[in-house]
This record gives sequence, C-alpha cells and structure tokens, in this order.
Amino acid sequence: MSDPMPDSPLPSTGSSPLLPARLASREPDDALTASTRLWLRRLPSGRRPLRLCEQFPRVANRLAFCWVDPAIREQTLEDLLEDRRGGRQGFPASVVRELQRLREFGGLRLDETGGPPWWRAMVKAVRN
Repeated sequence: MSDPMPDSPLPSTGSSPLLPARLASREPDDALTASTRLWLRRLPSGRRPLRLCEQFPRVANRLAFCWVDPAIREQTLEDLLEDRRGGRQGFPASVVRELQRLREFGGLRLDETGGPPWWRAMVKAVRN
C-alpha cells in the first residue's frame, strides 16, 4: 500500500524548508475559474469587481467560492478589507472600492432574506 503523504516537501517560494512562506502558485491561482466567471455574470453590472478579477484572480476565486454563504461571505470581505496583521500593502484604491460595493450588496441581500429571529441576530452580530 502506498503512503498517502509523500516524504518530499511541498513546493514553496519561501526560504525555510520547515516553514514555507507561501505555497508555489498554481495555475488556478492565476486565472478565473468557470464558477467565478458564472458568479460575475450573475452579479449586477455595477457590482462586478472587474479590477479585482484582472489584478487578483486568486482572491476573486476565493470570494466567488464563499459568496453563497452569507456569514462566510461577510467574514471574507471583512478579512480582505481590514488589515489585522499590520504592515500589509493592501489593495489599490479601485479594488478596495469594488470590495466595499460587494460588501454593501452582500449586506442588502442579507437584509432581504430576513429569516428567523436567531438568524437576524447572528447577521447583526457579524456586522458589528
């Protein structure tokens, strides 16, 4: 029986063999996936993050993947817009505006869904 975990280390761009700074880029990181393209087409034209998709396809793919779950969507957008670690370069202003518009649009969709009282309380807690 073969070992499911090979002994060879994962490819990385970091200098430390024990703690790679980041895994090497994969092809899907450099291009939009089919599901991300579908997500873009389903968004209203004024809410489509075109600059994000052009400049940061990996981030757009992640956001599209998370979009269907309101809580995960909100957390993902918050993580992208707020620097909690300090010293990060951040996105260009045009991309930040696109992310803010998406956050606003996602918030509108949360309000429209209503839901039971416990869900509305959770949505309110996530926003604050």
